[in-house]
Amino acid sequence: MEISQAQRKMKDLTEAMGWEDFPNIDKFDHVHEELIGMSQHLRYKSREEMEEYISENKEVFTDGIGDTLLALMRLANQLGVDAEEAFTMAITEFERKYANQEKEVNILNADNSIT
Repeated sequence: MEISQAQRKMKDLTEAMGWEDFPNIDKFDHVHEELIGMSQHLRYKSREEMEEYISENKEVFTDGIGDTLLALMRLANQLGVDAEEAFTMAITEFERKYANQEKEVNILNADNSIT
């Protein structure tokens, strides 16, 4: 499902339920709670313990990410934000930011190899 389809699906569901899609702080908190819930499963674990836990409990994170995405789609609707446009802008910025960082690493590696 594409981002725009997911956002529309959430809008249709909330309208069918008769829920008001007006921005409120609870939806921000809902996103935060979902992320905290997932992070608590990994807190105070070594990298190896995290990898094992994730491997054995994939459904915990699948459910958590699904719930987070659902909450984000609802929040986007409440705020009148096009989630697909927001993601496209964010990924473009991410690529720009880290493309420059990758170039810097390549330059540093080249400088270190010259002796």
